[in-house]
Amino acid sequence: MEAQWQEITALLQRGKTQLAREKLESLRGQIPAEEEWQLHELYGAVFHDLADPEGAAAAYSNAAQCDKYLRSQREHYSNYLFALHYLPGLSAEDLAQQHKFYQELYREEECLPVRKAVPHSRLRIGFIASDFCDSAAARFYEALVTGLDVRYASTYLYALEDEEDSFTHRLQGSGLIYRCLAGKNLVEMAEAIRWDEIDILVDLSGHTAGGLTLMVLAKKPAPVQLSAIGYFDTTGLEAVDGLLTDNVLDPDAAAADYFREKLIKLPHAFCFMPNEAMQKSKRLRRGSDMPLVFGAFQNAMKINTEVLILWREILELAPGARLLVQDTTRLPERRLAVEKRLEKAGLPMERIEVRLGTDNYLANYQEVDIMLDTFPYNGGAMTATALYMGVPVVTLRGNHHSARFGASLLTAAGYEEWIADTPRDYVKITLQLAADRPFLLATQENLRGEMENSPLCDRLAYGQAFWRACIDLWAERGDFAL
Repeated sequence: MEAQWQEITALLQRGKTQLAREKLESLRGQIPAEEEWQLHELYGAVFHDLADPEGAAAAYSNAAQCDKYLRSQREHYSNYLFALHYLPGLSAEDLAQQHKFYQELYREEECLPVRKAVPHSRLRIGFIASDFCDSAAARFYEALVTGLDVRYASTYLYALEDEEDSFTHRLQGSGLIYRCLAGKNLVEMAEAIRWDEIDILVDLSGHTAGGLTLMVLAKKPAPVQLSAIGYFDTTGLEAVDGLLTDNVLDPDAAAADYFREKLIKLPHAFCFMPNEAMQKSKRLRRGSDMPLVFGAFQNAMKINTEVLILWREILELAPGARLLVQDTTRLPERRLAVEKRLEKAGLPMERIEVRLGTDNYLANYQEVDIMLDTFPYNGGAMTATALYMGVPVVTLRGNHHSARFGASLLTAAGYEEWIADTPRDYVKITLQLAADRPFLLATQENLRGEMENSPLCDRLAYGQAFWRACIDLWAERGDFAL
């Protein structure tokens, strides 16, 4: 079967998604039981490339159940957990229960021996990620990894892959200690971190890309371990001690029931640091006589039926407006699938354009007047980037942690009035913004300056808040805790 799996993988790499799906269909009933997990894994990739989150979640769940190899079983289950967040209708209890099972995949895990107490003149803070290349997540974790005062903390970065770019090189040249762990097995990765005597280890990836960083944390290489930025829910892993959050993401004490980790509340969970390209790109004034353009610059997996119902209503009540939908991938077959989904939902396709992802995405913000956030999986970097590029964002506050990212970001930016608490409010806020074009234009012109002076871009305050959290955690759970 190996040749068939390679052929299908090659088709997916070439963007031939439908043909890959047909090949998979033709193999049903012919696959040995021990290889069935590969069928489901490839189906997961197919459904992802067709922007079908329900299909992807089911496929990755099936792959996890069929696979007999523990490491790849964990990878499939991480992909399943990630895909769940695209689906509407799941409660905090539902998500917590699914994440709770992840720990069962580590029930026989052998941790490193508990380390002996090691006094350091400066606390050693480590950050672990798949890589440290420029990305959506990097726009938020840069403030964390570069924000610690060198007088009190030593900062280490652990990359599990050897991919690098100019952002990586800038971090490497900023006085941080950079380690590439590519090519090592899980035990060797954990031992490398233990060798550096890291006091607090911060995971920046979570269940993203198969959850490899969590497999390292499960070995308990550091006495205190946190989850931050790269994932948007509990990890479900007992080896993770805390998760960075704020009072918008988790407004009441009951939220703690849905997390294995202790909730570490900062004044604001995020700090956005625009890259050089964003800083150089300035908002161009759009004429008040130009047609109003709503935008949705998102991974198309986030676009579900409930989102489309509200978008259709908005376009019906704003008959002269257009909608620009831009995906994050460059897959023509996915664009076609999204167009068919929008048409089936009754949206006016003559006023809608669906685009592929592009490196020149910043220029496309110039064409948009108001950005429409998705739900329950909100935009993260999209929301912050849109605000920085002078585009208001309307978001719907969900009923659990991962569905409140838009609300958290807008609160930190000082624009709580763009946060809707009901679908009706989502439509109302959007139409109110659209109705007063002079006010909208003035808002767009002022957005960047106001955002730069808001807590969302206050790197110093964010770094200080994170450092205070580290000190408190170390006193509570570190080597010398009572």
